[in-house]
Amino acid sequence: MTLPSELRTLAAVGGSTRVGAVLGWPVEHSRSPSLHNAAFAAVGLDAVFVAFGVPPEGLGAAVRGLAALGALGASVTVPHKEAAVGLCDEIVRPADRIGAVNCLVFAEGRVIGHNTDAHGFVDALHDRHWDPRGKRALLLGAGGAARAVAAGLGDAGASVEVVARRPGAVAFAPAFPWQSDVIAARFTAADLVVDCTPLALHDTAEAPLAALPVAALPPHALVASLVYHRRGALLDHAARRNLRILDGRGMLVHQGARAFALWTGRTAPLAVMTSALEASIASAH
Repeated sequence: MTLPSELRTLAAVGGSTRVGAVLGWPVEHSRSPSLHNAAFAAVGLDAVFVAFGVPPEGLGAAVRGLAALGALGASVTVPHKEAAVGLCDEIVRPADRIGAVNCLVFAEGRVIGHNTDAHGFVDALHDRHWDPRGKRALLLGAGGAARAVAAGLGDAGASVEVVARRPGAVAFAPAFPWQSDVIAARFTAADLVVDCTPLALHDTAEAPLAALPVAALPPHALVASLVYHRRGALLDHAARRNLRILDGRGMLVHQGARAFALWTGRTAPLAVMTSALEASIASAH
């Protein structure tokens, strides 16, 4: 008798199986289990990756528990990335500059915090044969996602500016107010625009993105979003202008690939992870 694939996977889990996890609240939407379980299978690693819904008040206990159990590693997603910093015994650059951790490595009971989002975004640009060196990047929004992207782009040699609702509170890059005339002026000089806001997650919140002066961008500009499950108004507008666009799928795969390497010491199977992500997104529609 041939068992279904799900049962074959469960049957293979035993006493030697290592456990990895993604911690979030909520976490049901996470694609990380699909990416990492496909990667584990591809390299023949006896490991399983699961999603744990952890409320903010339980994050400390969850991280300590995983460390005590010798977990393979953990991804950290919304809303825990900043709080996770205070739970780490060591913070590795650029997570210290960003002030957010999205990847935990457990080593002999110690918790080591990394941020793979920053250079994962740059990896996704390189996939498109787009080199940030010497380029001018404009980030929309100034939250944790923007800090990570700014760190990655800065390390890769780009100059970074930010447009934000409260520019006076932005300390990691020169910041300008979210005003139409100001944005139009910044767009004329931008080689790269990155939407780091959560607006594209929801149809009803996209009016500010749809109103952006995309026509002011130079014809060589690339427009990017960190959202991976839908393109959204900004990328649609840019595509109609025949500008190059990049959604969040590449960043998601590459940050996961960097985490995979930290946990396992192996090179991540990028093609397998990309295919797993595409299949997971397709199955949700």
